[in-house]
Amino acid sequence: MIKPWHLGPVLAAAALGASAYWWHIHKNDWSAPAARKPDLPQYSPIEQPTAPATAQTLARPVLWTTRRPIELKAQSQKNQLEQELAQSRLLAVLESGGSRIALLRRANGTPMKLTSDTQPWRLQSFDGRRAQFLSDDNQRVDLPLEYGPAAQPPKR
Repeated sequence: MIKPWHLGPVLAAAALGASAYWWHIHKNDWSAPAARKPDLPQYSPIEQPTAPATAQTLARPVLWTTRRPIELKAQSQKNQLEQELAQSRLLAVLESGGSRIALLRRANGTPMKLTSDTQPWRLQSFDGRRAQFLSDDNQRVDLPLEYGPAAQPPKR
């Protein structure tokens, strides 16, 4: 006679044997799922950059130690200084020995002093009525001497 408590372990052993058999038969049946391609966003082609000026490339080779940036900012600053000088008023030119000093008043009212040695603008000549200023790149600006009333002496 079979005892009822033997039935549990026998059923467990049968289930374990059946699952081991099934695993042994189907262990190589697995295959990878099909690859899914991601949705790509719409794109627009990138504009090709313009070719650099070859003159600048030859004048300033890339890996040389003497390479310096293009002075576009300095050029605009020179133009700004030229405009500032052209808008200034020439108040006086002082001469002592071989040195000359031109005293100017900018358009905003601040004083400016230029000598024959200042950079980028220097006093080149003065004939008593007109002063001629010369820049480092040989641009010229002529300014007339502006006459004004004599300064009043301080009252005592």
